[in-house]
This record gives sequence, structure tokens and C-alpha cells, in this order.
Amino acid sequence: MTPTTWPVVDGIPFQRAGREVLAAAVVDLLDGGDPAGARALLLRDADDWWDEAPPTLAEASAAAGAATLSEATLHLRLGRVGDYLRYRWSDPAFLAGLGLLRRAWPGAGPGGLPVVEVAAGTGVLLRELALRGVQRLTGVDVVHAKLWLARRFVLDDLPADADVDLVVADAAHPWPPALAPQLDAAADRVVVCHDAFYFLPDPPSTAARLRALAGDGGCVVVGAVPNGLLPRVGGGARLSPQDLLDLFPGAELHDDAELAAEVTGGPPAPARTPAELAEAVTVSAVLRAPGWRARPDAPDLGLPVPGRVLRPNPLYSADGELRWPSPRYAADYAERCGYLPPRLPAAADLAADPVTWARRRVLLDLPEHW
Repeated sequence: MTPTTWPVVDGIPFQRAGREVLAAAVVDLLDGGDPAGARALLLRDADDWWDEAPPTLAEASAAAGAATLSEATLHLRLGRVGDYLRYRWSDPAFLAGLGLLRRAWPGAGPGGLPVVEVAAGTGVLLRELALRGVQRLTGVDVVHAKLWLARRFVLDDLPADADVDLVVADAAHPWPPALAPQLDAAADRVVVCHDAFYFLPDPPSTAARLRALAGDGGCVVVGAVPNGLLPRVGGGARLSPQDLLDLFPGAELHDDAELAAEVTGGPPAPARTPAELAEAVTVSAVLRAPGWRARPDAPDLGLPVPGRVLRPNPLYSADGELRWPSPRYAADYAERCGYLPPRLPAAADLAADPVTWARRRVLLDLPEHW
């Protein structure tokens, strides 16, 4: 069944393949004058691999009234995923993504290339781009709740000229009509898929669609792909560095640990061969089309945006100790977060050198309603 009308809730079109029955139920609620019920129904939808109970309709409704991102993730029963969403601003995967975006800088202002992020989640990378002057941004994800969190909490304090469209859609299927205005076939764009590509079905076909979407003069950025040569707990495709290069021929490969270290103040991260990446925990690829126009004005995304309010990283508890939100989170990131000191520095030290502490992710430009 293909609905003749797909719902739009809170400005986010819902056109997820395989969810036609859900879409029809949401349309019925909207037609019946119940937008709150429609929102709650969509907020219960999840990734196909998600193995925990969804929120009840009452919990989903409560999320809509939450005052903060953290409170909303609890109402939505996001569990271990909620930890990664709330503390994204300082994890090594996010930092590697910042390093990658500098290598695929779309340019600021109306003259820059549009950016499409596939599996955009709560829009943290889109927010970084918008705060630095990139104006044409589109986030695509299969889970409405993640994009709703993006719109409600993460993207709510952007410059007035930032244009961020969010669409619920599945990258493994043809792009839906809601994306047509952003995906002019003749346009070039920067296509981002960070910390998610290995979860997308049929990697060869998906990679081909991402390459085509970039156009003749665009760029594809695929980041934080777990190295299939190493033992790994969790789902998704197992891809070696060479597998990634085969999917994106001609791409520049990077060790994410080196990219993250560059963002926190280390030396420039060099491109690596597949053999050099045999022991890398996660790997990223940057594929520039032959017509790619390098932009020398690419900003250092490790630096804070001038004029923004910085706050202490919420990983530091009230007593100043660095505490991980869960054993699973610690197992993933603790050994890779050496840039975070074990104790929060004194307020005088933070005030004396905020740029350095921002680089090290001790001070963060968090959303206002984190």
C-alpha cells in the first residue's frame, strides 16, 4: 500500500518506506483534528533493529511537553541510544565527523553547496554547519523521534538565514517526493553519512546512490565505520578499510582517532592506505568528485563559534568527576577520550583559556535546552 497522502507533523514530512500503515493512521488523526495524537504515534516508531519496548502513547505525549532534550529522551525510552544522543558533543565519533567536514567544506552563505546528511539523527553535525554559515541543509533519517528531537531542541537556536529541512525517509529506497525540492538532479552537493553507513542495508547499492546524489562536482563523506578486521560487538555490516575503498573508489581514507585528535589540537590527520588502517577502530572516507572545487576558507571546526555561550561538559558530575552515563558508553569511548581530563578544571582555569578547553570538549556549545 502506498498512501496518497503522507503526513507532515511539526514541519517534518514522514515518508518512511515500509511504514505505510503507520502513515495512514497518522493522516487519519491529523484529518480528525488530533495533531498531538499524530505526533505521539510517530514518536513511538523506531529503527528496525531496536530491541527495547517503545514508549507508551502517554509517554510519547509527555515527551512533547518536555523542557529539555535529556528529559525527552527519557520519556521516549531511548535507553542506550539516548546516552549517545545526549552526550554526542564530546564523543570521538563526533569529533572525527568534524574533522571530515573540514575536508568536505561546502562553503558558507548562499553560494555554498547544499548539504544532505543521511541518517542525520538529532542533527548535531547539521547544527555545527549552520552555526558556521552553511545555509542549505537537509537531514534525512528513518526515525521520526530523532528528527523531532533535532527540530525541538538541537536546531532551535540557529541563525535566521540557516535553512534546515528534515525528512523521515529510508536511504535504501528511492528518494521520496518530500525530498524533491532539495534533490535537483543537476545540482552538486555534499552528502554526509556519519556513524551509520554500516547499518544501512545493501552497502553497494546505498553507496552508489550516495555517490550519484553528490553530483559531478560534489563530495561524499562516510564516517565512523567500524573496522571489520577487528572484533566487534553489535549489528551492521562488517566492512574492512579495503571494503570501504571498494564501495567508494578513489576515496581518501582516514583513521578516525587521528581525525579526532586533530580537532582537539593535534597534528593534521593524513590520508591512509587500507593496510595502514588495519588496526584502526573506525575508518572514514572522503570521496571528492572530479569536478570538486576545494574551498580554502574551510574553518577549523574544533574552535568554538565566536560569541556563543560555552558550558561545562555534562559528563562532569556535580563533584567535578568525569562519569560515563553507562558501562556500555564507557566501553565504547572511555579509552578514546583522552582529551577529557578526569576532573573538571577549576573555574578560573576554564575562564583563562576557554578556546583550549573548548577544543578538548571540556567546554561545549550545547543547545540551550540540553
